[in-house]
Amino acid sequence: MKADLHLHTTASDGIKTPSEVVARAAERGLELIAVTDHDTVSGVEEAAEAAKAAGILLVAGIEISAYSNSEIHVLGYNVDFRNPAFTERIAEIKNMRKARNVVIGQKLKALGVAPDIDFEADGMGRMVIAREMLKAGYVSDIQEAFDRYLGPKGRAYANTRRTSPLAAVKLITEFGGMATLAHPKKYLQERTLDMLVTGLKPFGLKGIEVYYPKHTADDVAALVKIADKYGLCPTGGSDYHGEEDRRFSCDLPAKTLRALGIKGK
Repeated sequence: MKADLHLHTTASDGIKTPSEVVARAAERGLELIAVTDHDTVSGVEEAAEAAKAAGILLVAGIEISAYSNSEIHVLGYNVDFRNPAFTERIAEIKNMRKARNVVIGQKLKALGVAPDIDFEADGMGRMVIAREMLKAGYVSDIQEAFDRYLGPKGRAYANTRRTSPLAAVKLITEFGGMATLAHPKKYLQERTLDMLVTGLKPFGLKGIEVYYPKHTADDVAALVKIADKYGLCPTGGSDYHGEEDRRFSCDLPAKTLRALGIKGK
């Protein structure tokens, strides 16, 4: 079953609407997808309707932007996204994100970088800021925006109050979701992955994003071992935001499909 469980839309920092993301997935022959916008589920309903019409299986998802010494993102699948209590809790996390964006804007302005951006807008994130910086000519590409300004070592990076990875895992689990560690190569390289997994698993961590465009064959092999060691479900996704030509798909193991409530073909 050709799957991509990590897709972003205009509900957060993607450039395609949920319906457009689903249409692209259909064109590429994907059979199972998840819309996983940052700190919001506002695009899931539209994506679900489009997926039903296109004959694609869709898992309701979210990517929570957590922080603990560094950025740690937690994906949530099959979360009860219509539950008012869940959306209220997510709104609190979104407000933390907005506060961070405002600080980024202030730091950029002090550096003489002033793209035409409403830093408090819904859906605003570092990727959107980077695109506007590129459009305004402050950087030559998106990577430069992150390296010089927006990334952890950038001059405008904002280390504001954020939700913790533990809180993110517990929140997703509390509302029936499958909490999954996103793009874990960084922790593999830093040799902190075992510590991170052992800290989160008792509180509901169920999966790890094994298949990802930037993961080499050696990375995948190492992450499969981690998944097996800790009884986690291997997942995979492109982290597509709209401008990349990522022709990614992965075949998920039966264990993962069962955890997602999907019957394999």
